[in-house]
Amino acid sequence: MTHVFSRQDDGSAMELHSQEKSNSTNRKKFAWLQATILIVFAAMLAVSWRRWTSPIADSGREMDLPIRLLNGEWLYRDVHHIYPPLAPYLNAVMYRIFGAHLDVLHASGIACSAILAVLCYRIARRLLTPGEAAIATTAIIVFCIFKPAGNLIQPYSFAALYACVCSLAVLLLNLRYSETRRKRELILAGILIGLAAITKQEFALAAAATVASTLLIQRFFSPKSQSLNLKYCLADLLSVAAPAALIVLPVYGWLFAKFDWQMLVEDCHLFYTHLPPSLVLYNAQRTGLDRPWLSLTQMLGAAAVAFAALSFVVMLGDRRRMILKWSSLSLAGSFAAIFFIKQVVGNQWDGSPLRALPVLLLAIIGGELWRMRKNEKETERQINAGKEIRNPQSAIRNPALFIIAVYSFAILARVALRVPSGGAFGGFFLPTSLILFCYLFWRILPDAILRWTEDELSVRRVLVFGRALLVVTILAGAVTFGIRYRKNFDVEIRAERGHLFAPRVTGNEIRAALEFLREFTQPNEIIAVLPEGNDLAFLTERRISLRHQILIPGLMSDEDELKAIGRLQQDSVRYVLIVNRPMREFGQEAFGRDFYTRLGRWIEANYRVVKVFGSTQISDPQIGDSGFFIKIFERRE
Repeated sequence: MTHVFSRQDDGSAMELHSQEKSNSTNRKKFAWLQATILIVFAAMLAVSWRRWTSPIADSGREMDLPIRLLNGEWLYRDVHHIYPPLAPYLNAVMYRIFGAHLDVLHASGIACSAILAVLCYRIARRLLTPGEAAIATTAIIVFCIFKPAGNLIQPYSFAALYACVCSLAVLLLNLRYSETRRKRELILAGILIGLAAITKQEFALAAAATVASTLLIQRFFSPKSQSLNLKYCLADLLSVAAPAALIVLPVYGWLFAKFDWQMLVEDCHLFYTHLPPSLVLYNAQRTGLDRPWLSLTQMLGAAAVAFAALSFVVMLGDRRRMILKWSSLSLAGSFAAIFFIKQVVGNQWDGSPLRALPVLLLAIIGGELWRMRKNEKETERQINAGKEIRNPQSAIRNPALFIIAVYSFAILARVALRVPSGGAFGGFFLPTSLILFCYLFWRILPDAILRWTEDELSVRRVLVFGRALLVVTILAGAVTFGIRYRKNFDVEIRAERGHLFAPRVTGNEIRAALEFLREFTQPNEIIAVLPEGNDLAFLTERRISLRHQILIPGLMSDEDELKAIGRLQQDSVRYVLIVNRPMREFGQEAFGRDFYTRLGRWIEANYRVVKVFGSTQISDPQIGDSGFFIKIFERRE
């Protein structure tokens, strides 16, 4: 069949062909970018394979607690726990389905990390181009998911990992709601807030604060003549609060019906109340409130580092004499400030610019509130002049930057003055802040230069150098972390319930202790590992019966100590393992010497040392001595 087109038809066909070709090119580009993210994730996964676990600190709780629940013990009553119940019971269900094995936890960590990366890419797309969002996501993969000191495949707490995924999903739904005004986003956000609240509450609070902020700016930054009625704002809030309450209230109601108030609130500190001095000290150190002036000084130093990086990018991107002069002076001044502050704070600060995040986030939030207020007045002026405003929400325009900044600020509440660049917490708190760092280099800085110089060529050069700087940083970080994984995690451990490569500083002693347990104890035999290290029992299919999983100073009362002694007697525990795990971050160092001395003296009186595995040359090493060791105590006949 022959088709005859008029000139107009031919033009339409050409336009349609051009659009299809453009769409095809965009699809290929997006596929390539997504493949890049997948390749980076897979490469980091491969280079770190089975090297995600640092046994002893926290890991034993995450491994052993779910299997104790499977064996019929009750959370809080039989096993002390300071977090809400969802994560351990979810892991117990996975153990029931797939078997009690370390690989089950690793598979969960990999899946959640992949979801986290996808969420971060989609969040970044609200501010950045596809290519820029892909670079930002790879930064999150390298510096949050796979950083050796605190990776998310085997996190310090699976409760934090699950709640983090829920809160990031709430943030994405919140951004979608700001674009579409669809109620279903709010309902889904409410469900996820409820799930986060029964997993780890601070993530639920950050997500809820973000949603509330979005709804409030929708109410208060609309033109006054077309302002949204307060009842609609309250209806939106109810759309979030109702599904969250339908999850939270039955769960906590059942807990309080099952267990008494004193156990949950005062003993297990489920709502972070009645905390012992050790946990108060620990949290003060994390927030930076233990030495606030030192923390603020570090924050100034971090701001100087960020300013130096910005000055360096400007100096590379704009070579005109005046700009080069001012950027060089700014760079030199920043380095002088960094040097001075480093001399003041010493080793308390690692030089990371992330300590300055609260200042940056507050500046973004304040700037966006001012912009929305300005837009509101302009829209109101147009309405009063009789101009038609198609969208009464035009004063708000794109609130994505404000929403992401609010979430980023709220999630940093626990580390407000001492934001970590890594460690156990960094991976949970930093993803959206890294997106905003990229936005700072790729949007805020070029826009400022354009307003100042009105030179688009300089802006493009600055943008290129800003992207290049981050790409080089990501590559350097990925290579460095890969070397650390391969160099530092090189002790292979094959056990009944897990296969891993442990850190060199502890791996040989842990492997020797596992071999001892296989030789001298039976499967399902009850042992004790103090002050923590239940992974030694889990990996060898042995059992733990003490109620407290980690003997943090001040967490057990005198009565709890007596009950622990009674439990060791009742279960006729033959072997007690003492691990060189100082608790300095909680204000006291050695179990048995500085805290829980009654339990320590009882063990020394009723048990004898039969083996010491360790690199120490001391015949009778004590907790806190240099070098890692594990003491094996056998019950006296």
